[in-house]
Amino acid sequence: MIKKTDAIVLRSIDYRDQSKILTLYTKDFGRISAIAKGARSLQSKFASAFEVGSHISIVLYKKSTREIQNISDATLKTSFFTLTSSLEKLNAMHQILELTRLCTEDDEPNLKIFNLLLETLQHLDRFEKNALNLVFYFQLKLISHLGFTPSFKACVVSGKPIWATIEQRADKDLLLISDLGGIAIRTEALAEGVSGRLVSVEAYRLMERIASSKPSDLDSLSIPEQFIGELAYILDTYFRHHIEDLPQLRSREVFNQIARNRNNEK
Repeated sequence: MIKKTDAIVLRSIDYRDQSKILTLYTKDFGRISAIAKGARSLQSKFASAFEVGSHISIVLYKKSTREIQNISDATLKTSFFTLTSSLEKLNAMHQILELTRLCTEDDEPNLKIFNLLLETLQHLDRFEKNALNLVFYFQLKLISHLGFTPSFKACVVSGKPIWATIEQRADKDLLLISDLGGIAIRTEALAEGVSGRLVSVEAYRLMERIASSKPSDLDSLSIPEQFIGELAYILDTYFRHHIEDLPQLRSREVFNQIARNRNNEK
């Protein structure tokens, strides 16, 4: 059956002499794998459409019994020209695409995820700084669209409002309790015999702000370097609890290795 849909290119792998096998997140079918025969040929009319991160319109010969669909035509709708302009933006893009690929299932459409992915890439293309903020934003929104929205306002153990409660106490430590779906006041959790991963007040404040912000406002949010790692760890821990067999992000590992090499050269 011939189908037309919009898609974001999540991954592109060269296949044989002139073709590509693509992982796409589509507007109508969710994540799919597809082959673009002859896409690497100099005579191909749509080769430029299959760059990783591109927003495209495709025509498929789609069969439910086939794991890899055939692409018969493609048109580039949005090319995000600045995403390769810096290492930070390039890495942010790859983390966002990799998260989408790893956390979604084939042939399970989710229009909210498609729109989130497209919107986040559009904002990332316009950002001039603080690109990694959009990775955290995307993680928080993606996990919510998958049905596991984290709770930030109220303690997941006692139900007490977090800010109003800890402002009155000397002990302001918080815990991430993935089983219960969010953040708990440490003293409230310990009183009930519940354990979790320690979260600093500063990291909690940043997560809450990111979760409640418009993506266009996040380019002005400067996160101190010591909290970037903590935020990534907290969100990854929450993801891995709810998304079965989620591996380490290869894109993040590559970026961290490049950053370490650069620091060693200084």
